[in-house]
Amino acid sequence: MFISVGKVNCYLCSKTADIIPHAEAAAITRIHCQNCGEYVITAQAIHILELSSDDFKYILSSQTFEKFYYEQKPFTIKKEHIENAKDIPTSEKLYKLSNYIFQETKKRGLGTSIEISCSRFYCRNNDEYLNLLEILKSMQIIEFEKIGGTNRDNRVMIYPPKLLGKAMLAFEEGINSSDDFKKVFMKTNNNGNNINLKLQGDGNQLNFANDNANITATQNNSIDIKALNTLIENILNSLPQDIDNNTRNEIKENLSVIQSEVQNPNPKKTIIKNSYNVLDGIAKATGFLASLVKLYEFIKPFLL
Repeated sequence: MFISVGKVNCYLCSKTADIIPHAEAAAITRIHCQNCGEYVITAQAIHILELSSDDFKYILSSQTFEKFYYEQKPFTIKKEHIENAKDIPTSEKLYKLSNYIFQETKKRGLGTSIEISCSRFYCRNNDEYLNLLEILKSMQIIEFEKIGGTNRDNRVMIYPPKLLGKAMLAFEEGINSSDDFKKVFMKTNNNGNNINLKLQGDGNQLNFANDNANITATQNNSIDIKALNTLIENILNSLPQDIDNNTRNEIKENLSVIQSEVQNPNPKKTIIKNSYNVLDGIAKATGFLASLVKLYEFIKPFLL
């Protein structure tokens, strides 16, 4: 928790921000902004920004937010940072945006809508942000909804996006850079519209190569029991060794409830959803979320 000694309009996004005590020279100011994170800025940089247009400030805002979000350290804005502020490629923006959604989804659980400020990810405006969301949606990384012309400015309203389970698993298995992102998500089979991602697991291969792909493994409207049993077995085998017996039994019990209920001719979605939510909470605390993602995709029709 920071201590505020005053208010000021953020030098990057113009929203009300807090001034924080700073041990360095009086010519340096430390700012805490809900949108831009925390940053340190010199008097010379402040002067330059006050005389500048807003055309490039979103770049600095993205840099300060990124530094504070991932490292919990303030970014120091100096004259040279302003002079050298440059935009980044679209692929880099897509990686940064989807990685943030992944990080927030890990904290909150699959199926959670993630609130996002467009300027945090090198977006000049809401139109560019919407375009990035549309691309991520076409790549089957997120899902989101939009409605048009309902606010005072008659602009498109965007509902916060949700990370899809297959993308969650891809990030869990190792996407740590823009290059990783491009290798996994930008090798496509349909003119760049869809990802081609195959998930391996003890003979149980799941293919998400097209828009119509799903993981329910249904045939004649019935659940593939063998595939379900394999998923549950994989989850149990992936549990960390240090999980106590009570927690382990709770996991087994909720998996058993899901296993039984999805085979019911009239499955009760509330029961399945409650059991999954219990598992999701335990997984975030103990570290077997990656294996749970496959089960989430399998039973997703019962959770919606």
